[in-house]
Amino acid sequence: MTLHRAVGCDVDACLALYVAAPQLGPDAALYAAQRAGWEVRAGGLSTRCPSCARDGLPVLERGECPVCCGSTVDTPEGERCHHCGHVLPHPCDPGEELEVVASDADHGDQDDTHTLEGTR
Repeated sequence: MTLHRAVGCDVDACLALYVAAPQLGPDAALYAAQRAGWEVRAGGLSTRCPSCARDGLPVLERGECPVCCGSTVDTPEGERCHHCGHVLPHPCDPGEELEVVASDADHGDQDDTHTLEGTR
């Protein structure tokens, strides 16, 4: 059985939870949560989820959001979290074409467009 480190929101009645990768230690899990939008104070003694950090509504029901474990709603862009607003894009179908545009910083002035088939 694999154990995961988790970071919970300290706001009363908020069920938000950030589940870190199993190989991360406690400090790395806090850092990963912070990079995902969590507010971490006093070396991890106080943590607040992205929604509570911006004075939004606390997470009251669990769902599929990878950032706060909040409930999500299906949108054309993907699964959007009701609480933190994180969007989890829909997975590509194996036969679907995916268009990748390289930025100007990567290849000078030119704008390269590549088509990848069957990749995820």
